[in-house]
Amino acid sequence: MSKIDVSVILVGLNTRQFVYNCIQSLIASAWGEYRYEIIYVDNGSKDDSVEMVRREFPDVVLIANETNRHFCPAGNQAARAASGRYLFHLNNDTVVEPDAIAMLAKFLDSKPEAAAVGCRLLNPDGTDQWSARRFPEWYNGLLGRRSVLSKFFPHAGIVRSYLYKDEMEGSTPFQVDWTPTVAMLIRKEDYWAVDGVPEELYYWHEAVFCLRLGKLGRQIWVAPASRIWHYEGHGGGVRTYAVRRWHIENFRYGAYRLHCERYGLKDWNPSSMLTALSLRARAAVQLTMLWLSARMGKTA
Repeated sequence: MSKIDVSVILVGLNTRQFVYNCIQSLIASAWGEYRYEIIYVDNGSKDDSVEMVRREFPDVVLIANETNRHFCPAGNQAARAASGRYLFHLNNDTVVEPDAIAMLAKFLDSKPEAAAVGCRLLNPDGTDQWSARRFPEWYNGLLGRRSVLSKFFPHAGIVRSYLYKDEMEGSTPFQVDWTPTVAMLIRKEDYWAVDGVPEELYYWHEAVFCLRLGKLGRQIWVAPASRIWHYEGHGGGVRTYAVRRWHIENFRYGAYRLHCERYGLKDWNPSSMLTALSLRARAAVQLTMLWLSARMGKTA
């Protein structure tokens, strides 16, 4: 029997203060009967993140990569070094409430058919980030979590259903299609049953990961009473123009791969080609807006 119950996996890049705050909140948590370890993978930070972790948190398992391996490869790297029966993927730009992780571990202990469980993610102002998701349909490109139309119609039936808003506003755990690896507790055997998180993806890797688990008959849940604060968008360092462009392109690619894998489609399938065309058009608009914003910034 493993001496460790939960292996917390953190990945960081030039986010020293966020990593510090996150680890502090983990150490201060009410773990109860659960034994834990923290594994921090640094993806080639140029600040003193590595030195800070080594100095301030000597008990943390530190893996210092010389270059940026990106989130999923680094996450799998940490998972291979983990001793726990549960793996807890956690973004470094988070602060956990004291009982949040123990609550998730108790849930998995009581639910053998569940492979993974997520929590309720909150913005710094206390509003929801809606961490329970259905697999997207074409219309969620217009009415999704962060779509422009959703800001004007947040209570539309399509939006509420896609984000499980009714269930998330309660306190009872419920089954979902997928939940982000911002904060996801996973059984180690289920994690490796699908070869870990897909390393070729950045965006949508959680959806593909949960899709693969679902195809094995395993369940994904969210426990909304478990709460974690998430400073979304700060966990990967400063987003330069080149980095933001990369994010737009990777979002498009990940959404396309999810669509193909979900429906078992090849690239030449008409549905695949239509999806690819739609996503390229969406990305083209975003890239144009990004370019215009950069140009205006230079001339301001």
